[in-house]
Amino acid sequence: MTSADFPTFGFEHNMYLLASFVLWFGIPWIGKNYLTKSQQTTLALTLIAITLLHELQFDLFQLYIDDFDLGDDLSLHMCGLSIFISCYALYYKSQTAFEISYFWGIAGASQAIFTPDPGRFTYGDISIFFNFLSHGIIILNVFWLMIVNDMRCRKGSFLNILLISGGAVFLIGFINKFIGHNANYWFVCRQPGGDNPFLIGEWPYYLYIFAAVASILMFIIYIPMWIIVDRNEKKLVKKIAI
Repeated sequence: MTSADFPTFGFEHNMYLLASFVLWFGIPWIGKNYLTKSQQTTLALTLIAITLLHELQFDLFQLYIDDFDLGDDLSLHMCGLSIFISCYALYYKSQTAFEISYFWGIAGASQAIFTPDPGRFTYGDISIFFNFLSHGIIILNVFWLMIVNDMRCRKGSFLNILLISGGAVFLIGFINKFIGHNANYWFVCRQPGGDNPFLIGEWPYYLYIFAAVASILMFIIYIPMWIIVDRNEKKLVKKIAI
């Protein structure tokens, strides 16, 4: 499939985006306003099951048709790891797991949703559906934690995530070399496809630009969290003073 078959912000892409927005905000809103604590827990477990079963199902599908590639189909991309981390956050309400899911999910998965790479849609409509489901459900899990469980990033989490992300890139580079099979997890070996304006230059120069842009994007999505936490701390101080 080429970009002409699935144009960015074309009709089909826009329909997937619309469905994503409805689910991202609709399900957590219903969970927050209309479900009991017990029902919220049940739905959270359901989200975990859907997330993990979807990932397993697609792997089994590729194995069944004998098209599973160690260099491309392991869950080692940022979004693949975010799938498991967001499930961990949903189950344990882990603050660190939530923060990683927030930054990687919003900044990473959104790129795959808003600027998808048609070159990765090997199986046509099946690939398109699974692409939007796998990336969209990460953001859904994060929104659930924010809206239903009232989880927020801590002050300093932006710097923490930069360190974690830098360490992950370093480790993934070695994993790519170890796996072989032309592995390109986290796209540290060559550019991904798609209409992404931030992919400029050849290897390794595009990595520096992409890292800088990713840092700026993560800082932007950190700002509202920082404002909310700062206001909550000030309110708490006022209550204590009174």
